[in-house]
Parts: sequence; structure tokens; C-alpha cells
Amino acid sequence: MWVDLNPVTADVEPGAETTVAVTVRNTGDIVEEYHLQATGDPGQWAAIEPQTLRLYPGTTGTAQLTFTPPRSAEAQAGPQPYAVKVTPREDRENIHAIEGLLRVAEFADLRAELLPAQTRGWHRGRVKLAVDNYSNVATSAAVASTSTNSNLQVDIRTPALRLQPGRAQFSKFTVRPARLLWFGTKARHQYNVTVTPSGLGQPVSLQGTYMQSALLPRWLQRLLMFLSAAAMAILALWFGIHPSFATSAQGSPQPAANTAPQVIVIQPTPPASSSSPSPKPAPTSAPSHAAPPAPTTSKSAPPPAGHSTSAPPPAAPPTSSSPPKSAQIKTTNILNSATNDSVDVYQNNFTDGQQIDLWDTLHNDAQTWTVWVYADGSIVIQSNDQPESAGTKVLQVDQNNDPTNTDVDISDDWNGVAGLQAHLTVDFQQWTLTSIPGNDTYGVLKNKKTGTCLASSGAHGWLTMAPCNTGDQAQWFWLFAL
Repeated sequence: MWVDLNPVTADVEPGAETTVAVTVRNTGDIVEEYHLQATGDPGQWAAIEPQTLRLYPGTTGTAQLTFTPPRSAEAQAGPQPYAVKVTPREDRENIHAIEGLLRVAEFADLRAELLPAQTRGWHRGRVKLAVDNYSNVATSAAVASTSTNSNLQVDIRTPALRLQPGRAQFSKFTVRPARLLWFGTKARHQYNVTVTPSGLGQPVSLQGTYMQSALLPRWLQRLLMFLSAAAMAILALWFGIHPSFATSAQGSPQPAANTAPQVIVIQPTPPASSSSPSPKPAPTSAPSHAAPPAPTTSKSAPPPAGHSTSAPPPAAPPTSSSPPKSAQIKTTNILNSATNDSVDVYQNNFTDGQQIDLWDTLHNDAQTWTVWVYADGSIVIQSNDQPESAGTKVLQVDQNNDPTNTDVDISDDWNGVAGLQAHLTVDFQQWTLTSIPGNDTYGVLKNKKTGTCLASSGAHGWLTMAPCNTGDQAQWFWLFAL
């Protein structure tokens, strides 16, 4: 018996097929039947047609051996030896085996998946990256974040993977927002992760989503707003109807009690000149001095003893017969809706004419303001300036007779706290707050002088003035955020 393979070495692509001819010659002197069988690892993908050759003495027969390796990690790349076993039916002891070589080509099939593709949290989210190697060769892969989202940071713990054929590995990483979301609706952040193989194959890019939740629930936000509004209403009602008492008895004014609470709502006291005038005493030869004024419940200091009625009274700011009431409310930040940044005195510089910007919420002196609310609906916003400043700094529109100038800065009102109590600020330092339809938190601040509204020019940008538009979130401000 004589056996031959053609070709001895065959090449095949996974998922395709290749054929090898097996030739058998009967060198005996009887009719023989030969059975053909492929062995070795490639034999699991082999098929012989026909499997049996019946040959007369001195004749030759040929069978086709076909290899069809699958396109999977089972068909490992590289040379794989095999053999064709030829077994005669009559002469069973004369078994012959001929060897061949099958070379399987390489192919790349790398797949990846985010587990989960969408994660939730208020501080950070944990994600797994599953990478499966369906290739028929071992490969290395690099994991990197290609996201340009500056509001989200992606920290990859395993940046390099080594993958065997048919195996999978995991890379863990975390996603963290740049800053916390205290109140409001959820924020949606997109990020990208790319898996790049070192050899064959194309990079795999995946997109994930991080849903950032607010730290405090919306119902708590609404409850705090309701309680703040109720407290303001109760204080305004109390000081609006609380009677003041005065006496005509003469005596020394009594000092205020040391345990008096800090005044939050302030009602200015009319100056002495606004009370009913008393007739001048008739001149006499002896010098006459007016009696000291009667003490009242006002906090203003009494005039010194021996003050003459013939001398002109001290200058007092002009007031009407019923001076407007004012409420003084302190807030540690005024929040802009479009940028989620707070109104900020640039570089903590409390000088006259300093421009105002928007910055990350820090709850420092540069972001602390006192809001004066008056009975006519106007408000004045006072900065937390230093005690040694020349006057009390308030938010204003920059006035330099240039209608195109929309700068916003702080400047002295030059009347101090008494001027704020008596509502003596000028028009370009006064504002009105217009509510947003359907929004219980934010409002639009309109300047009394210019008729335009306070607006944001972008994150970490200067405040500016723009035509009023309640639909523009750049003009939405929350005066009492926290």
C-alpha cells in the first residue's frame, strides 16, 4: 500500500475551507478496501469524501480531505499537525498513517461592554468594563477615557489588559462629577471609554451615562422655601402692626437692654423735625435752655443736655409722613440658574468700582450679601464689605454716561446703614425681582435706572445687563440659595 498527500502543508482562514488530496495505491495482489480517517486537532474540522476506497491490485484511488475551521477562539492560529490513517479491510495489520500540516491564519475579534451602561449617584458611580477576546490569538489592550466633558472625571483603575483567546477580563473605574448638585433636577453626564488592541483589530469605543442626583430632595427644597417665606411674612406682619409707644414725660433716656435680640426687620424712626413743632419760648433777659427731649422707643441717640432750641436742628434725610419699611435678610450666596455659579466679588476685593463675576459656590465673604427689601417692592443688594470701607457697598449698574456699558460693580451708597434703612439709594442701585412663571425659586432682577436685567455672561464670567427676558435662564437668580 502506498499513500500520498497533496499538498502536505495547507493554509486556511478561520471561517473558510481548504482541500487536501489523499491518494492511495493498492500494491497487493488481491482486491482491497481501504478506510480513511483524519486524526489530530484539525481532525475535528475535517471531512473525507469518500471515506472508503475499493481498489484492484495495481490501481490507485483519490479522496478529498476538506478542513473548515470555525471563526472562533477554538481554531487557534498557527501550524497544527494532523495525520490521515489508512486501514485495509483484509490486511488489518498493514495500517498506514501519513502526516500533514494545517496552518490556521490569525483573525481579531475584540468586544467590550459597560456594566452598567448608565449609573446613578450624587457623589460618584462605579462601572465595570468587560472586554471579551473572541480572536484566535492572545492580545493586549489599552483602556482609556476619551471624554471631553469637563464636568465629569473618569478614573480608570486597570488601564492595560492581557487577553487569552476565548477569555474575558474586567477593568474597573469610577466616574465623579466636578461639583455637587445640592438642589434641582438630575444632571445627565456623558463620557466615552475606548479599548485599543495592541495588534490586529480596530479600537472599540463605548459611551456611558452618569445620572447625577441632587444631594437634597426636591421636597426638602420646597419645604425650606416655604418655611423661609412664612418666617419673612410673620416678621413683616409683626413689625408692621406692632405699636410703638412714646411718653411726654421728661427724663433721662434709658439705655437699651443688653439682652435685646439682633434686629432683622428694621423700621426707620422719623427724625425729630417731623414731629409736631412746639412754639418757641418768649425771649427773656435771662438765657433760656430747652428741656431735653422726651425719650421714645427709637434707637437713635438722645440729643445732649443743654441743646438750645434756637440752634437749627441737625440735618436729617428727607422722609415722608409714613416712611417705608425695610427688611434686612442675609444670604451666603446668590445663585445663577444657567451656570449654577454664585454672585462673587472678584478676588475678594471690596473697593469702589470692583466688577462682579460668577464663581463656584464657596460660601465666603465675597459671596455673602444682605438683601434690603422695601415696602414699594424695590430691593438693594449690599455686599459683605469690610468695616473700614468709606461707605456701604451695594450692587449697581456702572454709571459713566455710556449707554453701551453694561458692567455691574459695587459702589458706596455714601449714606451708610442709615441710608439703607431710609431707602436713600439712587436708582441705578435699586432693583425689582420678577418671578418666573412655574418656578418657585428663581427670579429676574431689573434695574430701576436702566430698565434692563442682570444676566450671566457664562461660567466664571462677569455679570452684565441685558434686555429683560424671563425665558432666559442666564437672567434667573436665586437670592436666598443657602
